[in-house]
Amino acid sequence: MDVRTPSSWFDFNSLANLKAKAGRRPDDTTSDVAKQFESLFLNLMLKEMRKSVTRSGLLGSDAMETYEQMFDQQVALGMSRAGGIGLAPFIEEQLKKQTESTVDVLQRRQFGMTEK
Repeated sequence: MDVRTPSSWFDFNSLANLKAKAGRRPDDTTSDVAKQFESLFLNLMLKEMRKSVTRSGLLGSDAMETYEQMFDQQVALGMSRAGGIGLAPFIEEQLKKQTESTVDVLQRRQFGMTEK
């Protein structure tokens, strides 16, 4: 297991490290950020899927809903780390395009060129 990736949904230390790394070297973190976003998307998808299931009053409780939410969050994180649904590569590509265009703008400003 890679200790630099979050091991649980609530691993705020690894997210803080990711944020710090993104500030220093944004190109190196686009893949990790894309996987995190995919994990969030998968969590929302699982949450909406759970809403579509009819529930009986026999086993329902606030505690059970809390544990189901925690379970869904961990499943989403695990799915994302295992390759997900293929959303992360597209997000990474878009982030790289955004980074490249931002770098171009900054370079033009630095050299006194006018923007197009």
